Amino acid sequence: MSKIMKLPSKLANLIAAGEVVERPASVIKELVENAIDAHATVIQVFLEDGGLRQMKVVDNGEGMDEEDLKLAFLPHATSKIRTEYDLFRISTLGFRGEAIASIAAVSTMQIISSQDGTGGYQVTYKAGVFQKEGPIHSNRGTTVIVDGLFFNTPARLKHLKSAKNELASISYLMDRLALAHPEIRFQLIHDQKKILSTSASGKTEDLMGEIYGLEVAGNFSEEEYLSKDYRCKLILVQPSVYRSNKLEMTLIVNGRYVRNYAVYKAITEGYSTYLPIGKYPIAVIYLTIDPQRIDVNVHPAKTEIKISLEEEFCEELKNKIQEVLGRTTYIPNRKIPSLKESYLKENIFDFPQSAPEPSLKQEVPSKEEIPESDSLFSFEDPTERIPYMEYIGQAFGKYLLFQNDSGLYLLDQHAAAERINYEKYYELLGKNDQPSSELLVPLMMSFTKSEASYVEEHLSEFEKIGFTLEAISAQDFLVRRVPLWIQPEDIEQRVEEILSLLIENKKIEIIAFRDQIAKQISCKASVKANHALSSLEVSALLEQLSHCKKPFTCPHGRPVFIHFSLTDLDKMFERIQK
Repeated sequence: MSKIMKLPSKLANLIAAGEVVERPASVIKELVENAIDAHATVIQVFLEDGGLRQMKVVDNGEGMDEEDLKLAFLPHATSKIRTEYDLFRISTLGFRGEAIASIAAVSTMQIISSQDGTGGYQVTYKAGVFQKEGPIHSNRGTTVIVDGLFFNTPARLKHLKSAKNELASISYLMDRLALAHPEIRFQLIHDQKKILSTSASGKTEDLMGEIYGLEVAGNFSEEEYLSKDYRCKLILVQPSVYRSNKLEMTLIVNGRYVRNYAVYKAITEGYSTYLPIGKYPIAVIYLTIDPQRIDVNVHPAKTEIKISLEEEFCEELKNKIQEVLGRTTYIPNRKIPSLKESYLKENIFDFPQSAPEPSLKQEVPSKEEIPESDSLFSFEDPTERIPYMEYIGQAFGKYLLFQNDSGLYLLDQHAAAERINYEKYYELLGKNDQPSSELLVPLMMSFTKSEASYVEEHLSEFEKIGFTLEAISAQDFLVRRVPLWIQPEDIEQRVEEILSLLIENKKIEIIAFRDQIAKQISCKASVKANHALSSLEVSALLEQLSHCKKPFTCPHGRPVFIHFSLTDLDKMFERIQK
């Protein structure tokens, strides 16, 4: 008897459902993408209990007739592709014909559809088994209702998360779909409460506000550029607004929200030194490319893709992000809590009611008492990226204070000096043929056989960046010369880092690790806290800072400037009412 047998269609559908339908968000993704492919302009998603009890997707798209509606439940039935030729030129979001059959196999699923808005038809399946069909009144478009997801697969049902977590996943997905299709009006309603509603106005500031709120709506840059192989549009939120995870880096390729970790890395590197350590940007990347240059068939859920010329695209993307951020002025605004709401609650000014008001007049020296070197000093940034400010003093040995018509500015003197030194050393370390010095006592390093072969093959490349290594056995090398910038205690670590880059990239580039080195050198070389600066030193510091490419953050992403608006200061002292 043959050991090989054809699986029953019911079992095959359950296996397919396990690949395509992982959770309620998977169902919503497939159904909303079908609605987009049907040219809907309004798509509504209704959830009960995070989608665990019921999901309903309503659209005003083209709809289906009776025959197509029946065929839609069959495995691999699709209107999106006809031939093998179409498979490599996919322009729709769905194309495999797996989704409807897979969802119907693990739920009770009803589809109601109409092409003219008068007559309609409905078909219902339960656990992949036909239940009923017939005419029904319906508006133009399609309504899909999914009840009891995974009711017939207890193992899958047991691993679903709470309703709150499932709602969060669906909400995140709907945000991505809305970003991918700003021309469509999306609504998400959970237990009769509206979670998302987009206007489809076509304005980027409206869409970003609807997804992220007003803070983001007024703090982003938009840029488009054209390559010979693709068109790219960037929406880059200013670094003063960031997140603690990578989820808000969004890639949209030909209208499809996808994940690509090489692109995420390029975005992160583009924002390098603008964000604090462990923080990530909010950015949306729209890529329009010939469908033949991407492969969307690498993952059952179609959320991961392969892009041809990926390395070149990511390098250009990183450089373009740095260019856009480099010409933007952003000094974080800090809101000051009102005296009534914060300071009085904490009893900071806890004067007895019978005591007289403290006199500040006696504590302020007259103009004649101020030494000439400490008098009011003003200057103007030659590049006009740093606003005109008047220097008014130093606080706590750390912060330099400035003022202008818009309010009060604080500058972290160590962060500013770090930025200046970082860019100086970063440029210096970017050059090949680094000057080097010979070690009085060569350092011996041992490698595995595989590592030693890489080192042996690329000794000349080590030489270009200032390292001279000499083989003394099959796995042992002497480090005889090192670049001038390296610290003796760091030699072994740097050689190992270079080797790792060599194994990973098949080549050595100083640019790949100079960022870390420049940060270390600049931190040690910069002015520290509790160091008093004269007005001339402050002037020189700001002058050098004004010529930096990224003057508003230190190399570690901390802000150099903080701004307190005059309005906020007046509110704090109750000169104006909220």
